[in-house]
Amino acid sequence: MNLISIVYILIIVYLFKILIDLIRGQAIYFPLPKNTIRKMLKLAKVNRKDVLYDLGSGDGRVLRIAVKEFKVKKAIGIEKSLILFLISKILNKISKLEDKIEVKWKDFFKEDLSKATVITLYLNFGVMKKLEEKIIKECKNVRIVSAAHKFPNLKYKKKIKTGHFYCYLYEI
Repeated sequence: MNLISIVYILIIVYLFKILIDLIRGQAIYFPLPKNTIRKMLKLAKVNRKDVLYDLGSGDGRVLRIAVKEFKVKKAIGIEKSLILFLISKILNKISKLEDKIEVKWKDFFKEDLSKATVITLYLNFGVMKKLEEKIIKECKNVRIVSAAHKFPNLKYKKKIKTGHFYCYLYEI
């Protein structure tokens, strides 16, 4: 088997995994453009005092931008995919940001979010619906920025256009 065949097989397996995740109502990995991330963090007025949680943190790009450019006190990413978790850990090490960034290989529904002052997310509607209840129960004095999808019952404070979709700011 040559390299091209292996790449095709990996692509097919990945696409199959995406299909299964969509059927199960789970969010799929689709990285946000860096300019969109910057707009989201500006919308939330992220600063040096903040502890930022990125739910479904993927490759960790939100965490790295929050630490490098917005100088957050701490950035915590929670990622369920082992592959993305490992990629994030490697990229954080290469960027020499391990002291300010913590990435957890975990389901964010099983994580205590009460220490967050800012939460960023890019999830699908089904996950947003389930997450809303958890956030209402656990979070106080937190700013939440969601890319593309709204919570079904929470009222957003502000909405901005960031390329092809809107981002929503919530204050709890």
